[in-house]
Amino acid sequence: MKLLRLSLIALSAVLASCGTTNSLSSYEKFSTRSDYRDTYETFTNKELLDSADRSKTSVHVSVKNQRMQLRQEGKVLVDTPCTTGRSGKRTPYGTFKLHDRQANKRSNIYGTLYKNGKRVCGGHRYEKCRGVSYDKYVGSPLAYWQRLTGDGIGMHASKSVKRYTASGGCIRVQPSWAKLMFDKTKSGTRIIVSD
Repeated sequence: MKLLRLSLIALSAVLASCGTTNSLSSYEKFSTRSDYRDTYETFTNKELLDSADRSKTSVHVSVKNQRMQLRQEGKVLVDTPCTTGRSGKRTPYGTFKLHDRQANKRSNIYGTLYKNGKRVCGGHRYEKCRGVSYDKYVGSPLAYWQRLTGDGIGMHASKSVKRYTASGGCIRVQPSWAKLMFDKTKSGTRIIVSD
């Protein structure tokens, strides 16, 4: 009887320890953190990332969370902060295919106007600088540019990644992660923008 009681106690201890084991994956732990929506931290699954096949990756953007994920076969390889379009300049929702990929593009819309070598205006060329006389325009750099739409919305590197909507419609990504996204995707890669 004593042996049976000891066996039951040992079995109970084993079952209890199984019940308290945290079975969440490292990504689930990261994405369920209380500061997930606010953190500037990036999750990476290095093992999956190192073996990623750019012909099988996809990009998922959550406007609500201001985060972008690189996925392959449903698994998250990278989850990093991004900034999408502010009110009046919203990033469109939907499924797009990345195209017009350029590592060193310059903007046709946002930049700086110069007259006689002096800066006369900076910002949106046709809104903020409308009517300003200039003789030279220098577009803002859009490193690792990947276009989503025909009307100028794309994903690109920026040093101005916020934890709220703030762009003119594009998806801004921190420079090192924009390069990684550029390297791990290709023309035709699906990008899904949703709430």
